[in-house]
Amino acid sequence: MNKASIFRKSRMPLYLQVAKLMRQEIENQAWRYGEQIPTLDELENEYKVSRITLRAALTQLEEQGLIHRTRGLGTFVAKDLSQQRWFRLPNNLDQLVDAVADLKIRRLPIDASIPALTPVFESGEPAPAYQRMRRVHYHENIPYCLIDIYLDQRLFDRDPEGFSSNPVVPQIAALPDMTVSQARQMMRITVSNEDTAAHLDIGVGDPIADVTRGLLDAKGCIVYFAHIQYPAQMIYIDLDLMQGVRKRSTGS
Repeated sequence: MNKASIFRKSRMPLYLQVAKLMRQEIENQAWRYGEQIPTLDELENEYKVSRITLRAALTQLEEQGLIHRTRGLGTFVAKDLSQQRWFRLPNNLDQLVDAVADLKIRRLPIDASIPALTPVFESGEPAPAYQRMRRVHYHENIPYCLIDIYLDQRLFDRDPEGFSSNPVVPQIAALPDMTVSQARQMMRITVSNEDTAAHLDIGVGDPIADVTRGLLDAKGCIVYFAHIQYPAQMIYIDLDLMQGVRKRSTGS
């Protein structure tokens, strides 16, 4: 199947589809940082679209700081995306504590127009009340997740400044009398809305990893619940599929 027929399967504007494919070339290092990308003639032959569409796609990439165009010289890759998938989505509580311990935080006001979530688990009881916090987490000054947090009010009241100014999960793990009996995480792939896109500096409709995460204490109370949205291009998942599985014999 050629690219032209693939493009027709999407409702996304054609130039955005082409821009996303071009971005993939940069991420995969087919187009390397500092190098000149193919000419318009070559791109027209590759993508089977008009020059108007190609120029609009290139403008999109230029606005994102991924390329720069120099009159008389050509178009060059301006950003290295090969290492952008730096965040490994944690597979257990220890990994989560380590992954978020040193992140920078920007606190956001709670917008009453954004409805609060209800923590839902297969087991566990909700706390009497929750402190809701909303924030953006940063890695090397780049926003990498938008997070809504619901923390058991009784825990929050023990250290309001600590929980407000630092990643919450390491703060919980550091409490001497806290035992986490269950830690659950669920993820789905979706797209960003206007609010998420604005906070994460991505485009509306760009793919995101939408994660819900919760912790239960020794009494089965849901002490922490969070809704997190990550730009999909920043995360990766690495799972040991043999963990907890008995070894299989291949026979003879």
